[in-house]
Amino acid sequence: MASGNMKDIKRRVKSVESTMQITKAMELVASSKLRKAKLRAEDARPFFDAQYSLMCRIAGETENLSTVYTRHREVKNRLFIVIAGDRGLAGGYNSNILKLVQQTHGNEYMPKIIAVGKKSAEFFTKHEYDVVAQFPGIAEHIKTCLLYTSPSPRDRQKSRMPSSA
Repeated sequence: MASGNMKDIKRRVKSVESTMQITKAMELVASSKLRKAKLRAEDARPFFDAQYSLMCRIAGETENLSTVYTRHREVKNRLFIVIAGDRGLAGGYNSNILKLVQQTHGNEYMPKIIAVGKKSAEFFTKHEYDVVAQFPGIAEHIKTCLLYTSPSPRDRQKSRMPSSA
């Protein structure tokens, strides 16, 4: 009886070790994706800085600017762009962001929603919000455009390579 119990314990230990190994691999993949997303955001920074300084300059040099975009008016409609995950692997992020949208509008009005990610699309459709557009699974197929790049050393090496004719 004791040897059977020992086998169960060893099998259980092996199972836990296997789960730990899978979890570590998932963590490495997630950190790699996060690093790439951070690099893409940093690559867009020069564009943002140029646009921000231009807008500040325009606002500073223009007195009594009155356009459709600067007039004060009563807000009748609201649109939320809600970005949530496609799977439940984001910890409490998905539920927190969905609760935040619900708390923000309360019962005063029903906002329009652009749902990015499977979780937000499912949630707002289920709760009968006015979903204007939904983009489930977009994170798996998104391609980014680098707005500002300098040639990398790898590109320079490729251009110096003699072509084989």
